[in-house]
Amino acid sequence: MSIALHGFGLGGGIAIGQAYILDKDLEGVAQFTLEANEIAAEVIRFEQAVKTTRKELEYLRGNIPSGAPAELGAFLSLNIMMLNDSQISQAPLEIIKQESCNAEWAIKLQADYLSHQFDEMSDAYLKERKNDVVQVLERVFKNLEGNKFDWADEGKLEKGILVTRDLSPADLVQFKASNFAGFITDYGSLTSHTAIIGRNLDIPAVVGVNNGRQIVRDDEIIIIDGIQGVVIVNPDQLVLNEYKRRKKEWQESRQKLRAIRKDDTVTRDGVKIELFANIEIPADIDDVKYNHADGVGLFRSEFLFLGRNDHIANEEEQFLAYLHVVKAMKKNSVTIRTADLGADKNPQWNATHGASDNPALGLTGIRMSLAEQGFFRMQLRAILRASAFGKIQIMFPMISSAWELKQAIHQLDLAKEELRDENIPFDEKLKVGSMIEVPAAALSIRGILEQVDFISIGTNDLIQYLLAIDRNDEAVNYLYDPLHPAVIKVVSQIIAAANKENVPVSICGEMAGNVKLTRLLLGMGLCKFSMHSANILNVKHVILNTDLNQIAPLVSKILRTDSREKIYELVERLNQDLDLF
Repeated sequence: MSIALHGFGLGGGIAIGQAYILDKDLEGVAQFTLEANEIAAEVIRFEQAVKTTRKELEYLRGNIPSGAPAELGAFLSLNIMMLNDSQISQAPLEIIKQESCNAEWAIKLQADYLSHQFDEMSDAYLKERKNDVVQVLERVFKNLEGNKFDWADEGKLEKGILVTRDLSPADLVQFKASNFAGFITDYGSLTSHTAIIGRNLDIPAVVGVNNGRQIVRDDEIIIIDGIQGVVIVNPDQLVLNEYKRRKKEWQESRQKLRAIRKDDTVTRDGVKIELFANIEIPADIDDVKYNHADGVGLFRSEFLFLGRNDHIANEEEQFLAYLHVVKAMKKNSVTIRTADLGADKNPQWNATHGASDNPALGLTGIRMSLAEQGFFRMQLRAILRASAFGKIQIMFPMISSAWELKQAIHQLDLAKEELRDENIPFDEKLKVGSMIEVPAAALSIRGILEQVDFISIGTNDLIQYLLAIDRNDEAVNYLYDPLHPAVIKVVSQIIAAANKENVPVSICGEMAGNVKLTRLLLGMGLCKFSMHSANILNVKHVILNTDLNQIAPLVSKILRTDSREKIYELVERLNQDLDLF
């Protein structure tokens, strides 16, 4: 019987093959009681597994394949550092001695203990790092005699699909060189390190497939749709043929898209459109350059502060990160958003502020920066210092009023005065912008436009606040709708107001990278898009095949429509002549 499973797609296209179940993990580990004279040998067995794991990780770090994402080396270094921690290398030894148990059981007990410690943390990002620690312990477990998985021993399953509880970034180094066509995991999310590496390696994969390993059987034919996040087990011939067709079309589309990388982004009627990239960390810049983005439209600087035990990244560390990006982009602009911390991106050092019953409406974004002025001023100084080396713009998040924006600009002016007093150069003409992601900012847009050089619409939060739904809450996230009549009207009004005042406006939320919405946004008057690098060529393809004069009447009709169902129908008509990859 055919079964469809769902998870988080990491891209990479479509893979079809036989399932290979890798189930040697800590679940279901048996406990054995050892005799007193057996404990010493078990201790040696565990220590040898730790040594083997360390050598393995060091070898992988020294032999990272070309084309692998830059941050992979850092992840492997992090794994080695974790392995040296007493909680991983020593605590299981004490359990073996105290409980007189086998090494496998000791590792499981320690993994359970550490998992509980991470679960108690309030920071969503840090809670996600639990998987990194457990992955290191599982790697030691797999290197115990009789448990090791040999990547070279799966040649009989050429183009097979690996089905497992989880894969670590270190596993993915070996996976890339294996014969597997794709993988699915029970665990994982879009913010896990496995997801980050998997996306960049362009492997068909779906993570977070609950109970996938229990449902799928060895050698069953399965289909992975890494684009839609779907796994189909035992497809019938009709479904199999359909996905073979889709796989071929996807491969052909990627070839076509690569051919337009260096083309100017111009509509059929000659209007120049700018496509910028969103980045989280400096290493993302390689993909930005490969896809010939016009610049960085959103550097989410808060990722420099997440996953840290210390208070903050200091001024010098921040400066070097911004400097790396601006030098890599040369003459192209880099827009750095000041730290948008709080809510679901709350660092451990801010746990007190994050204790609100409704953190998304609490001390977050610019509110936190204005409350922590020492932290804020340090970041502003770092950004200003980097501006002396390239074309940097600064943007403030979560602005809700012209008054709040004025306070942020005042802090920027104070940081400029400090640098002048210290004879530290910076760009005196640095442009300042504001995120528009709060309904109050959208409704009072004129007062904001008077103070800034540009604005960027953060549609992710704008939709969330406008529709009063938490997009991360499974009970209501089905209501998250970029084509809701209210959303379309508000976005259109913001763009119109900015264009009227000749203030450059872009969209940097998920709407910008959604090819089904590209023509609608173009018809609203948007000429600047900022998105994840992976979406740039898809959006460029739509722009190159669009005539603004031709779509104008239909877009105008959409903007006058109050029916959600009618809007969906009209948007489909708007795109009916397009091949959307």
